[in-house]
Amino acid sequence: FLPQAHKVCHKSIIRVCGSPEKNQPPTMTTAEEKNAIMARVCPELASPYAKYPLRQKKWVHPSGKTSKGDPCHIKGETKVEPMKRADYVYGAGPLGFGHYHLLTRESYVILYNRLANEAPIPCCACTKMARQELSEHDDARIICYNRSVASIPDDAQGAKEAEEIARGVAKATYEYTQNEQLVLGAIGAVAGANVRL
Repeated sequence: FLPQAHKVCHKSIIRVCGSPEKNQPPTMTTAEEKNAIMARVCPELASPYAKYPLRQKKWVHPSGKTSKGDPCHIKGETKVEPMKRADYVYGAGPLGFGHYHLLTRESYVILYNRLANEAPIPCCACTKMARQELSEHDDARIICYNRSVASIPDDAQGAKEAEEIARGVAKATYEYTQNEQLVLGAIGAVAGANVRL
């Protein structure tokens, strides 16, 4: 039905849960709809360089230049964005504060961090409009995260790599808690043996 990479984050391609009260089937989100959502949530993503689905061969280094000769990083003077620039995201990166072009992975790290820290807080999450706003914010955040961890600027590859990271974290957490239980069990056994003596 869908390539495995697109199943990683069900919200990035398919809305798996239709309205339970209306028993609606899942709906497909087209690339045009996804791009409109991204632009509403984060205006920088309205750039043609950020269009979904992203399918490029390599990221441009922040110290490099675009194919048009534009710099990929324009140094900023302060933490506060002085002015918006088309095709750029302002924030902290490896070259300091400044505008990072959307052809760099660093721009998506900045966007992901911003979206993760500035989620909308509706007064009532029970309304359809509030749920939609939260869902759209989550969709844009997930796409930015996938791009921020991707080895190449390709949304399908980014989704695969994000899943690999999640699996690694889950495995490490599981192994840690298992080891913790073994240690606590051994301490309990030793303590129980000392009580009997």
